[in-house]
Amino acid sequence: MGIRIVIDSTSDVTQEIIEKHNLKMVPLTVNFGDESYLDKVELTASMFFEKLTKAEKSPTTSQVSPGTFVEAFSEILLEGDQVLGIFLASELSGTYDSARMAKDMIGSDDIRIIDSKSVCLGAFALILEAIELVNQNKNIDEIVEELENVKGKIVAVAGVDTLKYLEKGGRLSKSQAVIGSLLNIKPIIGIKDGAVSVIDKVRGKNKTIKWFDEWIGKNNFDLSNKIVLLFHGQSYDQLQILRKTIEEKYKIKNIIEQEIGAVIGTHAGPGVLGIGFLNK
Repeated sequence: MGIRIVIDSTSDVTQEIIEKHNLKMVPLTVNFGDESYLDKVELTASMFFEKLTKAEKSPTTSQVSPGTFVEAFSEILLEGDQVLGIFLASELSGTYDSARMAKDMIGSDDIRIIDSKSVCLGAFALILEAIELVNQNKNIDEIVEELENVKGKIVAVAGVDTLKYLEKGGRLSKSQAVIGSLLNIKPIIGIKDGAVSVIDKVRGKNKTIKWFDEWIGKNNFDLSNKIVLLFHGQSYDQLQILRKTIEEKYKIKNIIEQEIGAVIGTHAGPGVLGIGFLNK
């Protein structure tokens, strides 16, 4: 009996890693008016941002239904494997609760569900840890215990062009969003314990890259033994500048680049630049 990892589309795990490690990705839904698309299945990142620039109203997102999880979990169980589900923070979506409901509906002891307490690159970092533990042939209870112990060590921060998308999606209050419109201020947001908050602000995107560099130094993060995730939303050139800035200085073990998908793009908007890793 093997262990099959199930993830949702908001972790933005690369297709290469999904295929290499046989992960099961369950998509959330993005809605543009009356049209709905399965994230990463029917709507790529480039397609999403193109539609976003033309949309009269902001898109919305919908969580994964319990029925979809029942189907995904049952398929894996029938193949003789155990299910290890790792999903975005329950504070940010009902997707985790849907997975819990599906587990209860199936009634199998071979399903484990973990609330990553993060999203996007933070959840991705935890999923990479899960892959490593599975490859070490640990049993599913050992893996769950380890992931629960280390998920509080997820580090995930991002610079965004504007907070209007987070405010429209209800992830931040209107008062928090107002600061982003003043004097070309670019907010730095952090994701910790399921909460999204503004942790700092800079003026101009180039200052965002400098902020990341100084932030790594101030916190004495040792990146030489870590996989560092660099994410962007229509900001690949900026990502390359950030990569060049930190790559040699911090002797990073490995860097994975990825563009945010449609669900994260709905709430973060274009111009986002982020960094994440598991600080264990």
